[in-house]
Amino acid sequence: MSLKKLPFISSVQLARIDDSQVIPTALFYEGKKAHVGRDARDKCTSPELLIEDFKIELGNNDPDRLVSRSSLSNAARRTPVGLAKDFFEEALRKINGWLASQGLAVPTRILIAEPLSLGGSELAAESWLAHYRKSIKKALYGKFEEIDFMPEPFAVFQYYRYGLRHPSVAEQRKHVALVLDFGGGTFDVSVVETTKAGDISGGGVNSRPLGATSIQVGGFYINRILAEELLFSVLGPRIEKAQVRKSLTFFYQNKNADEEDIADWSQDKRTFFRHYKRLLQDVERAKISICNSIANWNLAADLSGIAPYPISIPVDPFTENAARASKRLDAAKIKAIYTENIWNAKLKEAVSRTIDRAKDELGGQEITVVLLSGGSSNIRWLRSLLERDLKSHLQSAQILELSENFSEIVAKGLATECARRYYTGGQGDFRAVTYNRLCLLLRSDDGELELKHFRPISENLKQEGRDAKEYEEAVLLPAARSLRGLMGQALRWKVKLAKPPKANLSYYFMRSSFDPDDLDSRHNVVQTRIPTPKGAVFQQGIEIELVVREDGTAEPAFYYGKDNRREGTRAVGEPFYMDMTFAAEEVPGETYLGFDFGTSTSACSFVSSSDIQWIEERSKSADWLELAELVNELPYPVAAPLARYMSEKDSQRRLDRGRDAIEAMLTLMAYTTLAEYSTLEKQNSAHFKGMAHRSAGPLWAILKNCLKASRSELPYSTSLLPLTQKNLTAIDNWIDQIANSKHGRGSNIDYVSFLSLLGNTLAKTFGDSCLGVFEGVTPKRFGQGRFKGLFRELKGPSQTFIHVHEYEGYQAFSDEDVYIVQPKTGVALSLSPWYIWGLNNSNTYDEIDLFEYDTSKTGGFVFKAVQPNLECTISASGNFGETAGAISALREREQKRELVRDLTFSNLD
Repeated sequence: MSLKKLPFISSVQLARIDDSQVIPTALFYEGKKAHVGRDARDKCTSPELLIEDFKIELGNNDPDRLVSRSSLSNAARRTPVGLAKDFFEEALRKINGWLASQGLAVPTRILIAEPLSLGGSELAAESWLAHYRKSIKKALYGKFEEIDFMPEPFAVFQYYRYGLRHPSVAEQRKHVALVLDFGGGTFDVSVVETTKAGDISGGGVNSRPLGATSIQVGGFYINRILAEELLFSVLGPRIEKAQVRKSLTFFYQNKNADEEDIADWSQDKRTFFRHYKRLLQDVERAKISICNSIANWNLAADLSGIAPYPISIPVDPFTENAARASKRLDAAKIKAIYTENIWNAKLKEAVSRTIDRAKDELGGQEITVVLLSGGSSNIRWLRSLLERDLKSHLQSAQILELSENFSEIVAKGLATECARRYYTGGQGDFRAVTYNRLCLLLRSDDGELELKHFRPISENLKQEGRDAKEYEEAVLLPAARSLRGLMGQALRWKVKLAKPPKANLSYYFMRSSFDPDDLDSRHNVVQTRIPTPKGAVFQQGIEIELVVREDGTAEPAFYYGKDNRREGTRAVGEPFYMDMTFAAEEVPGETYLGFDFGTSTSACSFVSSSDIQWIEERSKSADWLELAELVNELPYPVAAPLARYMSEKDSQRRLDRGRDAIEAMLTLMAYTTLAEYSTLEKQNSAHFKGMAHRSAGPLWAILKNCLKASRSELPYSTSLLPLTQKNLTAIDNWIDQIANSKHGRGSNIDYVSFLSLLGNTLAKTFGDSCLGVFEGVTPKRFGQGRFKGLFRELKGPSQTFIHVHEYEGYQAFSDEDVYIVQPKTGVALSLSPWYIWGLNNSNTYDEIDLFEYDTSKTGGFVFKAVQPNLECTISASGNFGETAGAISALREREQKRELVRDLTFSNLD
């Protein structure tokens, strides 16, 4: 299904940190200097000193009560808040530098993505979310006029609904969406209801989040399960497993200790810490590599021996130079662990619980769409397991997966929300709203537990216009109840119990549950019984009062004998924390920074009022709408530059981006026609010899010369004929204008029309074909000369590329060569050596990229990456000597090449 993006989401600017839009949430300290992201990984001198996975710890304790090592000998020198502060400061310093280089104003407001209120984890507490918000605000103190928060799954919904405008969510009909955001640290699930028109409902711009759950299970938890199993599988016979388990507990409690902390430990603890931290990092790399190599995600698929990855493990983790055993982690092992230890043990129950919490509010409506997001959703058994085990809940639901970088979705969803706040005076769609029903169960003395209707007596509750009997028994507040404007005000209800609480009152505030023993759903864990004050006088009913604060703290009180003449007796309960989104003051903003502070990776989006107005004007242009749709449909080497052009606001840089995008499209066209003409039996040309540099003029000359002799057996070239037959004069003029702009002469280029023409032509050219790379091609066992492997499509503006085909045939393919493939006919055409995959493939943490031939220089050839600011030079004497030799031959004359036929592809998406 084609995904139609509005210009807005294609125009969102993701801030760049060290030339990357997504960075690891990682820290490394070089003395007192903090390095973050890729910089931290590159500069880290020893793997155990890399600090990761500290986000969840921000909510485990009240940051106001944390003290330094100087006063508590057993406390860590660096608190979680301190780590977050250092990470934000260094990241924001680089972001502000990037903004300055773009001529953009420093943002005054920041919207932070947050998990939902955690439950179902040994580290979670009822106060987790309040502590987390307080920690973030302390870490960012003094840097912004407003610090606001938005739950990650709601940001995902905004991206699908308003940014991406996926047809299954944006079409004009009512939807009930189940959103699953599976990241590095948490698994967040929520249900969101829309109106009949497709917009979110709930009064004005407010949403209707009807149920939500968050558990502390993510990519790091998966690594932990895999690493523990590998470690125990190789332990020597004299190593006590109890000692290993004790050491594992110590490790998880101190996983981000610094060098000084480690130096104070015993030798056994230091050695175990180093061994195990390195093992976790090895497991992470293995997990990613193996999952990227899986094409068939069917639960019945036999994955035995698929993508084996060797991992070296110490047989004695308490000895520095211990003997090591090599274990192979493969796809079958990850599948078994994921299915049993992750899905069956954790995720399935969380999804079921969320749907059950929303059931009563939905009134019989069924889930219509399931939205998947988060880096761990790339482990794509999640979809199959949902369909297998929760079929009864999802009979009418369409499960949607994206083919683009999951790590950017939340940041872009935050940008979408920020833009909408600009038009709504700062209100937003998910601000100050409950996302689970608030239920209350009462018991007088030692009597029976009572589920009663609560009658609102506060005017601010009566304004909702619903009688208490419309709510289910024991429900104080329904899900999706807006509390905007009610912070700090007393909310009161009246209820009549079977008998008065003369000795004490037991009370249970619950999230969408009527079972007080369901601890995962209970809010007030600290106190559940309150003594009745002496001298209390009772009437027919008692009053319940709640005062809700901005951070979600709810202060309960109970009044006995209160009426119009008497104040009655007041019994005050312990504060607890409600499930509600953040409730900062609603103030219209001019500049917003959307910061997806993730457990594993982080990304930032920037939106200003001028950007929003500029983008709105674009949305009225049919050509811009067309480009927005093309971005996600075109091959990667042209989609990425097009996306950069669409997101550029500066007028001068936009001209440069436009020229880059034009040249990228002409490059793909020229190299494709050259490759195709080289398959002819009788061809004797040297078109490539005349291209001194990859620029618009020489590329267009190659295209024109090749298309002059177009033949019907050359389908790609034939599809490009309209460029010279119908648009020759216009393109010639645009090419001349581009040359003028490069040399500082006046030019007038209609980039939107030019890009639309070239982009639509390429989309038709690749209608039945895809550009990509083969991976892991090996001889098929007992295959009589046949090979098997994967073919990965390189499509859309960014990685991750999830569209994978299973390949089988008589041809062995390398991992570096780039092909155009027609899966239905089983034909492939090589575009190498003009395009090479992974010239930067090394042992670093850099994400490998696609490179395209750019120019020649003395002693070698220059290739530029699709992503900016990265290039590689190859020579005959280097690692890519054969590629350099092939380019040298092409510089003299086109070389004969063959179409690869009789390939079999199974589409396993």
